[in-house]
Amino acid sequence: MSNIRKLKNAKTFVFDLDGTVLNSKNEFPQETKQLILNILENGDNVIFATGRMHISAKKLLENVFGEDIFPIISYNGAVVYVPNVGFIYEKTLDMETVHKVIGFLRQRNIHVQTYVDDKLYSEKDNEEIKLYAKHADVPYYVVNDLKAIEHPPIKMLAIAEQGILDNLIEPLKEIVDGRANVFKSFPIFLDIVPADANKGNALKFLADYLGFDLKNTVVFGDNENDIYMFEVAGTKVAVENAVDKLKEVADFVSKSNEENGVLYSFVRLFPEYLRGIESSN
Repeated sequence: MSNIRKLKNAKTFVFDLDGTVLNSKNEFPQETKQLILNILENGDNVIFATGRMHISAKKLLENVFGEDIFPIISYNGAVVYVPNVGFIYEKTLDMETVHKVIGFLRQRNIHVQTYVDDKLYSEKDNEEIKLYAKHADVPYYVVNDLKAIEHPPIKMLAIAEQGILDNLIEPLKEIVDGRANVFKSFPIFLDIVPADANKGNALKFLADYLGFDLKNTVVFGDNENDIYMFEVAGTKVAVENAVDKLKEVADFVSKSNEENGVLYSFVRLFPEYLRGIESSN
């Protein structure tokens, strides 16, 4: 059963995962788990919004909470899932754009992977795909030619050093010519997703579908892909390790994800949810 309450006075809390809730060891803090359970017990709502694959986010949350109870925005807003309902929203890239991007990145020897039907594909069995799959806790598939996969991908991801990717953003934006969004979701990750797919649009769609009020919504994030959520939510919280672009538009900048910035923001902004939680914050 989805945890969403449609009461007008119910608050909705939307959490990014990597870099926000999770620390650098990919751990979900026990105090944050209790905090989220307190939110639900209080009659309020919890949603997770991530750049991860759906299968990765769902598996992580089920490992922490033991059940499938949270709506999940995944793939940076290209996919929306509601428990007991299934996928209610999905966007994919057009194949012409996909082939252009693959060709561009191949020429520059940049690792690229695609996500088709919630499966991860690469042309090379290299360190990039191995590390990514380990971090996301998902299997991956190696193929001879990504262009030969017939189904359109939900997302593409380039992986390289931060400076290299920074220099690819504008050329890639020219190549996709408005038919895809290009942005960083992590210093070494460059995402290419459908043009109208972002966390903000997905959150608006989910609010309309489930009937909660965006004015009473609090979002937490750390990276450029979270800016879209910040544009539509009533309250915006950035962790200290967030990119400057996000901190500039945040209502509150908390401690870093290593210091459990999510919990600290509740200490400062929403202490009524902290019952039963011991914290050094």
